[in-house]
Amino acid sequence: MKVIKKINNNVAICLDSHQHELIAFGKGIGFPKTPYELNDLSLIHRTYYGISSRYLALIDEIPEEIFDISARVVDIARNYIRCELNNNIVFTLADHLHFAIKRHQQHLNLKNPLIYDVQYFYEKEMEIGMMAVKMISRELHIHLPREEAGNIALHFVNAEAMGERNLDDNMNEDIINEITLILEKELNVHIKRDDFNYSRFVSHLQYLLKRKNVGVSISSDNIKMYQNMKKEFPKIYHCVLKIKTYIEEKLHWVPSEEELLYLMLHVNRLYAREEL
Repeated sequence: MKVIKKINNNVAICLDSHQHELIAFGKGIGFPKTPYELNDLSLIHRTYYGISSRYLALIDEIPEEIFDISARVVDIARNYIRCELNNNIVFTLADHLHFAIKRHQQHLNLKNPLIYDVQYFYEKEMEIGMMAVKMISRELHIHLPREEAGNIALHFVNAEAMGERNLDDNMNEDIINEITLILEKELNVHIKRDDFNYSRFVSHLQYLLKRKNVGVSISSDNIKMYQNMKKEFPKIYHCVLKIKTYIEEKLHWVPSEEELLYLMLHVNRLYAREEL
């Protein structure tokens, strides 16, 4: 195997014996000067083919133990659900788990009002979500709430649905585009549509739109966080109010404070990236 580009000391872009490009995880493989021939393949413990370059930035953001858990959960899902999953799912799931853990450590546990529907309609995916939550608890000693198992399950439901279109898709694309334009205007930024950070934001918007028919009020645990975010990030808050007004007019749906908090978190995350 030829190591052609270092990502960090333990991750590199490589070429296999058939000259196919892959991402390899292995202790110290990025340390020598590249390019070089790696003869001891026992150093490699994970390889990923067909990964979009937009996801490579996640490698330095997310701890390797979370990538490892994500990879094992995806392996289980592929065998258990027996479905075609996008090659990038290990990276997108790792990003989801990392953000869920950070939210939990900040004592921000957002309710998932769809959890009972997920349990009923997507039993296997829910079991995968529960396995992931237990794995994180056992190995990282971080005890995510049961709702997070439902969010992980939905991550796989969405992955299975990739490529399948429904009647709402075109309308949702228009809505997401309009929301993006509101963000750019209110925050005075240019958002790169081909960037992973934007793709991640879009996936959260799609999830938000799926919640529109589910009534949910803010939990007492999150009221303080909601009020604090309003004060700490007034620019983000006023931007989200503009989005709320647009959603009300377009969909005749009034997002709850819980959903506005959820949106503020992700708008702030996207805005922070665009400001760098």
